[in-house]
This record gives sequence, C-alpha cells and structure tokens, in this order.
Amino acid sequence: MKTMKILRLATVLCSVFLFASCEKPDSFEDTDSGKNTLGFLLNGKKVEYSWQPFIPIAPIVYNESVSAREYGDTLEIFACLSVPDDFNDYDFCKVISINLPVSQLISGAVLENVADIQLPYYADRETDSDGVTHFDGRMVDVRSSRVNIRTCKPKDMISGTFEFDGDAEYADGTKRHCVVNNGHFDVKWSE
Repeated sequence: MKTMKILRLATVLCSVFLFASCEKPDSFEDTDSGKNTLGFLLNGKKVEYSWQPFIPIAPIVYNESVSAREYGDTLEIFACLSVPDDFNDYDFCKVISINLPVSQLISGAVLENVADIQLPYYADRETDSDGVTHFDGRMVDVRSSRVNIRTCKPKDMISGTFEFDGDAEYADGTKRHCVVNNGHFDVKWSE
C-alpha cells in the first residue's frame, strides 16, 4: 500500500515537472534551427501556431502543429493556428498552408507571387430546421505574396519569412481585405 502511494506521488511529480519544463517557443523569435514555429500578423493582430506539449507517458497525445512535407515537386508548410478569442476580423478554420516549388527553394531565394497560400475562413453559417449548422468555407483570394527563404537544408529544415494580401469574400457579397505581414516559419522538412 505504501509503495503504491509513493509510486502515485512520483508519477504526479514527474507529470508536474514535464509540464513545467515544456515551454512554448516564441512564434516570433528569429530562429533557423528547425524548431517547428510559425507566426504572423493578420491585419495587425498576432496569430500563432497552436502548440501542444509532448507528453511521453500518454499514448499518442502529441500532434504536429507545424510541419513541412514534400509532395512531388511541392513543399507544403502547414500549421494549425491558435486565433485569440477576441479576434473578430475573420472566423477562420484555424489552419494555413504555404505551398512552395521545391526547385526554387535555396537559401536566400525571394519568391514573389510563387507560393500557393491557402488560408481558409467561414464565409457564412446557416442552421437548418433540424438544428444542424452548415458552414460555407472558402479560401482567402491571395492577390500578391512574397516568401523569403532564410535557410534551406533539403530533407532537413527550412526557415524564412512571408507576407501576402488578399480578399475574403462572404456569402452576402461583402469583401474584407486582409494583410498578412511579419510572417515567419522555422520548420523541420520531412518527406
């Protein structure tokens, strides 16, 4: 009985230590070491990737919040986003993907209007007579984009900055202009 109490106490202390030692890297820290970070400003408001701590004592709890995966001739930088509660400009699906041509990815490259950037949002929502809510999801129509590759080590890591602007068109015909700047990524590259 005493051994069980000691074992439980040790487990609790280990869990507390693990949570206390898990610090979220700053999404806006200037890094180029494959820390899997991504962040940007959308119309002047900070949007970061959604971070989840690695918990080794629980089975399959960790999910990759930021990734760079190669698909044929394209590298997709993908991130789950954590949008602040007071963010009312857009109702986003909380993901972004920046698709880049692998052939143009070298350190120091500047890619103007080359990236296929997908930033989805809800254009409308409607609740039917059964109480089921249906969402009209669309992508921001990107007008111009710029991606600067700071460090590129194929099959290892990639880091850089990005910015773009475009329009979000809603089901009622209204449009909202969006400007993304101060964007940057520092991501491990996997196949």
